[in-house]
Amino acid sequence: MRTIAGAVLAAACMARSTYGAATEPAVEPLKLPERPRVIVFAPHPDDETIAAGGLIQQLTHAHADVHVVFLTNGDGYPDAVRKELRIPAPSGADYVAFGRRRQREALEATHRLGVRRNAVHFLGFPDGGLDQLWQDHWSRNRPYISPFTDEDSPPYSDAFDPDLDYDGQDLTAAISRLLRDVRPTVIVMPHPDDVHHDHSATAFFVTEATDRLRTHNVIPHDVEILAYLVHDPVWPPTKAETAMLPPPAERRFADTRWFELPLTTEQQAVKAAALRSYTSQLDIMPDLLMRFLRPNELFGQVEPSVLARIASRH
Repeated sequence: MRTIAGAVLAAACMARSTYGAATEPAVEPLKLPERPRVIVFAPHPDDETIAAGGLIQQLTHAHADVHVVFLTNGDGYPDAVRKELRIPAPSGADYVAFGRRRQREALEATHRLGVRRNAVHFLGFPDGGLDQLWQDHWSRNRPYISPFTDEDSPPYSDAFDPDLDYDGQDLTAAISRLLRDVRPTVIVMPHPDDVHHDHSATAFFVTEATDRLRTHNVIPHDVEILAYLVHDPVWPPTKAETAMLPPPAERRFADTRWFELPLTTEQQAVKAAALRSYTSQLDIMPDLLMRFLRPNELFGQVEPSVLARIASRH
C-alpha cells in the first residue's frame, strides 16, 4: 500500500498517542494513496457507518472525494417492520415505506460523516435477495421478485436508475457505471466471507464489475480494494471482552491481511452520532451496532487469487 493522505495520517497519530504503546495492535496501520478517490459499497443503510464511519469522516475532513453506494434500502427486514408498524403481516407497500425511512436515516448518517448529498447513491435492489441475483437470477430475462416489496425493480423514484430490473446483469451494470464515473483509487466493500448473504454477494458483484473495468483499462489496475467484516458467528467480541476491535480469527480468514485505522475520541463521537441516525436498527439490534463503536476500525486485503475466482463466475 502507498503513502497515506497527510490529514488521515495526522488523525491516526493523534489517536495512537491516546492509547499508549501498551495497546499497540498486532495488525499494521492502514495506509491510503495520496489524494484518494474512494467509493464505499454498503449492502444496507448502516453498514457504511458500522464498518467505515471513522474512515469516511477522516477522508471527508481531508477533502478527499468520497462516494457511498447503498445496494439496497434495507426494505426486507420483517422483524423491524412488524415491530415498527405493530402488525403481524406487513404489505409490500409497508416494506417500501420502511425502505424510504432507512434511506432518510442513511442520508442523515452520511451527512454527519461529511459526505456530500450528490455523492450518496441508492440502487434500490432487493434486500435479502442479492445472493439470489448472483446465483439464480443473473440474466436480464429472469428478474427476481422481492418477497417483501413484491417488486422486480427499484420501487424508489430517486434510485440511481429506477428502470433497472432485479437481475445480476443490471446490478453489475449499475455498479460499473458508478465505478466509471468515480474512477476510484480505493474501493471499500464487504468481505466476501461475511456470513450475511447480502454482504458476501455485494463483494461478489463489486469484484465482478471491478475486474471487468480493470481488464478494459477503465479504472486503474492498482486500485486498492479494502474489505470490511460485519457478520461473523464469533466476531466481533463484546466491548467488555476487549476495548480495541481485534482482527477476526486467522483460521477463518487465512486469505486476508488486516489493517487498522485508529480513531480519535472526537471521531468516535461523530461515528456514534451517525450511528444514532439509524433508530430503526438500534430498536431491533443495538448490541451488534454498539460492538463497532471502538477506538479503531479494521479493513482487510483479500488475496487477489480469491477475488479472481469470484470474478470468473460469470
